Amino acid sequence: MPQEPSPRQEAAGRLAAGLVGLEALVVAGFAVFYAYELLIGEGSDPVVVVMSIVTMLVFVVGLAYVCVGLWVRHPRAPAPAMAFNGLMIPLGFAMFQFAPLWLAGGVAGVGMVVIAATISMGRLD
Repeated sequence: MPQEPSPRQEAAGRLAAGLVGLEALVVAGFAVFYAYELLIGEGSDPVVVVMSIVTMLVFVVGLAYVCVGLWVRHPRAPAPAMAFNGLMIPLGFAMFQFAPLWLAGGVAGVGMVVIAATISMGRLD
């Protein structure tokens, strides 16, 4: 019989879901920006730009599903959340070479917080 989550576990799940939802919105924003650049003719190769948009939209859909899964505490939602954010941590550290400190730190920090919050959710049955 599954045990009811504690208030701390509920809060951790809501935090993880909110941050993953924010990541989905950021990626969607990049997709819109790429589409705008394509429309005004600034893209170097239209095929590359279109495929980048498609790839970003696939990630948006996936992250949105993960966000909803974390929100409702679905047992399969933590794995993709931790996998995606596990890749965000080294990306954030690599960004310190060329991006503003707040942006690079934010990318790495959000990745770490999502992984910690997802682990803090406890076992999902």
